[in-house]
Amino acid sequence: MANKRLWRCNVCNDIHYGVSAPDICPTCGFKKAYVLIDYPEMLKIIIDRGDRLDTVSSMLETWEDFTEGEVFRLSPDREFIEQLARGELENMKNHGLKYCPCRITTGDYEEDLGLICPCNFFIQPVYKETGECWCGLFVKR
Repeated sequence: MANKRLWRCNVCNDIHYGVSAPDICPTCGFKKAYVLIDYPEMLKIIIDRGDRLDTVSSMLETWEDFTEGEVFRLSPDREFIEQLARGELENMKNHGLKYCPCRITTGDYEEDLGLICPCNFFIQPVYKETGECWCGLFVKR
């Protein structure tokens, strides 16, 4: 079995952990935009993102920007999405990264990278079946 590696989209800095990079970035939609990166670069990207997202309001603004012009949007339940933002901030405080509050971390750093919000929910069966990500933060328009 081939070894998994870290990949970064040159357009939006999406991080992918796998044997090969996706042909199309699930976050920005660009084709063939991934390059190999190492762990220090990945950590810098995640930490830089985290520094800008230290309040519920900054997270909501970032999520709104993320959905702009996309086939998905934020859940219309404002109280619910604020609760999710608080959960991510708590995960940042307790675990060092903004893990999705609806998923349980395993303690395996590499495996848990896929739980950083927003996760790659496009590939999740629940999104394909119900039109929502795991926690319901993002829903199809």
